[in-house]
Amino acid sequence: MTEPNDRPDREDELDADAAGVPGEAHAEEERPVPVSAPAVGAISLQAEGTLALEEGIRRFAAQDLEGAHAQFERAHRRAGNDPRTMSWYGVTLVLVERNSNLGVLYCDQALRIAGASPEMLLNQARAYLALHQRERAYRAVHRGITQWPDHPALRLAQDAMGWRRRPVVPCLGRANPMNRWLGKLRHRWHNYRSPPPLLSPVTLGVLPAGSEPPRSA
Repeated sequence: MTEPNDRPDREDELDADAAGVPGEAHAEEERPVPVSAPAVGAISLQAEGTLALEEGIRRFAAQDLEGAHAQFERAHRRAGNDPRTMSWYGVTLVLVERNSNLGVLYCDQALRIAGASPEMLLNQARAYLALHQRERAYRAVHRGITQWPDHPALRLAQDAMGWRRRPVVPCLGRANPMNRWLGKLRHRWHNYRSPPPLLSPVTLGVLPAGSEPPRSA
């Protein structure tokens, strides 16, 4: 006589397991995956950084260095890899916090990342000028003038730094006494007609309000 089998067969076990936890097999498929939220947050931070950067540039032009530095710092926290932000933040790090090492590093690094532009070369020159490294500031402006000879801000910086002009009589050479005398007269006449701008890292290459040139790429 055969004893009754108290254990269900294998198919019954599988059916019972599946029925015991309804929906568990498909739980991962039904779980929502947040895809758009981080992207929206990143765009929002970038937009905030851009607004802070533009406000900082406006305050810098108005010679509000503390206010400009606060805005550049805010922009850097939100878009620290942006070369323009890095460049402007570097300038005010030197001027406001007297952090010359980090400030110059940011100005130089911005140029390495994005390549030369009038705006960032002027910022590099401002940082060097604030550290009394006039020769390096001169080279930064000269680099910009060779690529953008008609750029208004670069030309203004060039005039402020007292660019050396050609000798009045080229065939005599610069050291000739007559050329030296004529050069002094030309310099006085030029300054009388159009006084040179004040040589300062804050005003170097800063055009009057409403006359900013288009931003170079």
